[in-house]
Amino acid sequence: MTGRGHETLEHTADMGLRGWGVTPAEAFEETALAMFDLMIDRRGAGAEIDFTLSIGGRDLTGLLIEFLNELLSLSDVEETAFVSVRIEKLQGGGEEWELDAVIGGIPRGKCRKRLLSEVKAATWYGASVDREGDGRWVADCVVDL
Repeated sequence: MTGRGHETLEHTADMGLRGWGVTPAEAFEETALAMFDLMIDRRGAGAEIDFTLSIGGRDLTGLLIEFLNELLSLSDVEETAFVSVRIEKLQGGGEEWELDAVIGGIPRGKCRKRLLSEVKAATWYGASVDREGDGRWVADCVVDL
């Protein structure tokens, strides 16, 4: 694996997501981008609207699932397809974690030809956030399509 990146992994009826980076924040960003890649063709797309998101969780894995599901909810409520994500704060320890992010999107009415699949939810199946032996952080989960 390179310094940071993401991929989708075939899974029976659903799709696995994996993001990695030097920090947990980079791994979260990359996992979100992997999910966005299932939903919209992001190539050459620039964000027109920014949204802020602040959430908490009991541990890093729970925070990842909460983060991805909040992105899906925000996308539905705002009728926006997301194309970028920047985590501004990811901190905590034990059972208290906080995440603040800025998410960039395009109103769905302006990008209908770019839309791909609907992602219904991020699930706990196979979910993990771990530091690998080489020091990189890897975040995994399966999303329901």
